[in-house]
Amino acid sequence: MILIIQFILFFWQSTMILSYFLDMPLYEFPWNIPGDTTYYSLAYSFSNEEGEEAARTQSSNPDYISNQAKVYTELHENPNLHFMTFNNVVAIPVEYEILREKFTDQELLDFFCDSEYPGQYNPADTPPETLTMSSYVEEGTTRYEPKICRTDQRAMEHFGLQAEEGRLLEEADFNFTWDQKVIPVLVGNAYGSGFDIGDRMDADMYGIGVQLEVVGILKADTVIYTDALYTLSGEPYSLDYAIILPVFYITDPPENEDQRFLAEANYDEAFQSGMIAVDKDTPTSEVRRIEKELNQIFVKNGLYAVSTDISTYGLDIFRTESQETLEILLGASVLVGALTISGICMSIIAKLNRNLKRYGIELMNGQSVGMILAAFLLEILLVIAAAMIFTVWKFMDLIRLNPVFLLVILALALFSVLIVSVIFIRKLLKVDIEEIIRSEE
Repeated sequence: MILIIQFILFFWQSTMILSYFLDMPLYEFPWNIPGDTTYYSLAYSFSNEEGEEAARTQSSNPDYISNQAKVYTELHENPNLHFMTFNNVVAIPVEYEILREKFTDQELLDFFCDSEYPGQYNPADTPPETLTMSSYVEEGTTRYEPKICRTDQRAMEHFGLQAEEGRLLEEADFNFTWDQKVIPVLVGNAYGSGFDIGDRMDADMYGIGVQLEVVGILKADTVIYTDALYTLSGEPYSLDYAIILPVFYITDPPENEDQRFLAEANYDEAFQSGMIAVDKDTPTSEVRRIEKELNQIFVKNGLYAVSTDISTYGLDIFRTESQETLEILLGASVLVGALTISGICMSIIAKLNRNLKRYGIELMNGQSVGMILAAFLLEILLVIAAAMIFTVWKFMDLIRLNPVFLLVILALALFSVLIVSVIFIRKLLKVDIEEIIRSEE
């Protein structure tokens, strides 16, 4: 039993250590992450009380929405500003009944919770029907809030989104008129098990009832990675469980309060989630030039000025602190791993010493070293197998995400068999048969 525990500790510690040195990802194919990019997030700059008041009252301007539209248009018309927007926190409830027909409880919970991998949450603990709500647009209907994201065309192209089925959003999809009732959307790859191209579902979009039409199903393992868009574990943010709507350019002025609310929410989200994406070697002076030009566009159109926060710096600090902590834990893990290996070797040697006389007698009786080794390894293999099965069970979630973890555990098991064989043979070859004969006499 002690030997089984020692092997479990060995497999566990060694797998974690090797996963660090081999840089084993939890996402197998983060193929669409653009490298060498620095992201600067937009933020309002409040230098004084007057500025704060201006930011609070600008929405009361009757031309506020048309001013927002002008700013949004200018930001996209000038490619030298490198502006784009992607928002992963959007509240747009969708029709529950159609999701209920097409997907399992597990899938529905993954959509709601934006799971990092299939089955991360248990529907037995949280049944999807307990997460539903009544529609605030259409009485008597039930709504559900899966993960909703919004993107402009530039962000969609920058992050290299690709459709496995159907198509991506096109330029016309980003324009919106008040008589429009159907919104083209992309869905993450996990939705491909139930949705077909052309399927529709009702949705409450900022107080207005619309239908979302699936025009494209994204390629599996599509991810986004900036300082603001990553998981708590530091991994890229997956779109497999997301529904992606376009950020609109609204061509007509609003005619009522519901339309005004939708238009304001659309542009507010676009600016609050806006970012400037430039090459990492872009000098600070060029970034400040872009920031100055951005401010001129906002101010001349009656909106309060914005500043830029360098996103990658924050991400680098996060990574640095995590790296320092990880190196400390790694050093402790290596030490514990070495002690575990030493303990295994001592246990094997103690077991051999207890049976050394029996092995010597078997050698005197003409039994080969190979046969004795095979009998010993059979016993040890049962111990290693028990430890390996427990370790595989412990790492099952990671193995589902990346099968390389299973290969590492199998490799460690084979390495253990090799080490035990070497120790056994070296010990067996040192057996003094004459001394055994004398002791028997």
